[in-house]
Order: sequence, then structure tokens, then C-alpha cells
Amino acid sequence: MFKKNYLKVLLVTLVMALFITGCSSTNEEPKGSEGQKDSTTVETEKDSKDDAVDVKKDETEKVELIVYAGAGLKKAMEQIKPAFEAKENVEIQYIYAGSGQLLSQIETSGKGDVLLVGSEDTYNIAKEKGQANDSVLIAHHTPAIAVQKGNPMAIASLKDLTKEGVKVALGDEKANAVGKTAAMIIEKNGLQDIKKNVVTTTATVNELVVAVSTGEVDAAIVTEDSIRLNEDVEMVEIPESENIDQLIPAGTLTSSKHPELAQKLVDFIASEEGKAIFEKSGYRIIK
Repeated sequence: MFKKNYLKVLLVTLVMALFITGCSSTNEEPKGSEGQKDSTTVETEKDSKDDAVDVKKDETEKVELIVYAGAGLKKAMEQIKPAFEAKENVEIQYIYAGSGQLLSQIETSGKGDVLLVGSEDTYNIAKEKGQANDSVLIAHHTPAIAVQKGNPMAIASLKDLTKEGVKVALGDEKANAVGKTAAMIIEKNGLQDIKKNVVTTTATVNELVVAVSTGEVDAAIVTEDSIRLNEDVEMVEIPESENIDQLIPAGTLTSSKHPELAQKLVDFIASEEGKAIFEKSGYRIIK
């Protein structure tokens, strides 16, 4: 009797042992599932990280705006650049030149976002060709006479530019707005004799100022803003009745790849903050 009971207990024990062993084998995790990830998991996680890096890069990459600006506007535009870039995720690239050269570059390249020039007539050429959109007026670009410091030739008016021995510089009327306007002022006042005293013409208003300050010439027809804060030359104002005022327009180009951002820049230039920068740079702003 004892022997039979012993065998039963032994049999039950063996069965339970086999059952426990089987359960342990079933619950054991596959090799590599803990502490070691299979290649598919690693690749998936790597791709996710790479995608995250790409998204971050796209979010921080700056947009570049190409801005064509008359050389005579550089003083203000160089201050507009950091002020606007601080507001937007953008980098401004300026192309400075005489207005005629700017229009030629726009037509040749077919690229660009914003245009600012020294006169409405020049801007309208680009608009009529379908290269520029509507513009907004920023400031006056009023012509004036620049003379050497101390005014040794005693120049007090446009008529004095016709006097014998006075060396005069004018802007190239085909290259820049001030040159074109100077030609119109000369014609308006019947002072063709001024041209007899012209010893040099330049592509930009900045070059006219340099010609006066270095003594190359005695006088030049420039713009008030180009010499208002310049201690190396003096200014002789042209009476309103004899003058032809210029206005500075700004607008977007039809070639812009970032039209909304380009318009934001134009709006900023035309804002109170933007105009304040122009005024600080010597321009008379349009209220």
C-alpha cells in the first residue's frame, strides 16, 4: 500500500516539474529582445532622428531676398537690413547701382524680389515692362548743388554753374535718376551753358559727391540726402520754382519667389519705423 502511494506522489511530482519547465521555456524572451535591438528597430529609430534633424534644419534655414536699390539709397538701406532681419527669418542681399544699370540687371537676370530707385519715372519703366508691381512712396530725393567745403567759387545758384572757370559734374542721365533729373532742371531753367562746364559725368550720385569732396570739380547737381550729413562738402539749395523734386518709390518685383515676404519688406520700409531710418539718414520723408 505504501509503495503504491509513493509511486503516485512521484508521478505527480514529475508531471508538475515537466509543466513548470514548459512554462519557463514558453515565457522566455527571444534572444536579443532585451538589451539588444534588432536591425529593423535600429534603422527605424535612425530614420526618425534623421527626419527630425531635417525638419529642424528646414525651420531654421533663412530665406534670401534680393533687393535692387539705387546707390544713393545705401545710407538708409544698410540700416533697414538688420532691422528687418531681426523681425523675419530672412537674409537681405543688396545690389546697388545707378537706376539704369539696375533696370538692365533685372531684365537680364529675371531674378529679384524688391526694387527701390531714386525716381518714380525710373520705377515706372520696370512696371510698364511687367517687371515690377505697384509701388509706395517713401521719401523725397530732392536735387541740390554740392560745392567744395568753404565754397571757394562762391556758387549760390544754378546760374553760377554757367560761369567761366567753374568745373561741374553731372550724373549720366542714362545711368541714374539724378542725372536724368539734372538734365530736366537745366532745360527747365534755360541754362544749357552749364553743360559747357561739365568736365565729368558719373554713374551714381555717390560718385558725384566724391568728385566734389576731392576737388576734382567745383560743383555738382546731386540730391539733398546725399550731402546733408556730409562734412566734406556744402549744400546750396535749389529754389522750389527752379527745382524738380524726385520721390523714392519701393515695390516688389514680379520675379520674386517669396512675394509675401518681399511685400513685408516693402511694408516695413514704408512703415513709421522704416521712414524714421530714412529721416535719420538725411532724407525728407513723405508723411
